[in-house]
Amino acid sequence: MSNEEKILSMLTKMQADIKAMQTDIELLKQGSNVKKQQLTPAEQLALLEMMSNSLTQEEKDELGRYQEAEFARKKALYG
Repeated sequence: MSNEEKILSMLTKMQADIKAMQTDIELLKQGSNVKKQQLTPAEQLALLEMMSNSLTQEEKDELGRYQEAEFARKKALYG
């Protein structure tokens, strides 16, 4: 599997994890009679921290390389 395929696979898994966490938060809100709403910045940060802690060092390194490549690509396209 190429690095690009690994990164795509990892990002797909992360998206599924985010969706599952959002669903869990919504269920908690419903259980406590809180109106459904978008995630607050604090909730978004908590989700990101949980996801970050679930990555292996190799996955973090791959994601970092992907982000650097994306940044370079966008800089080349948009200056």
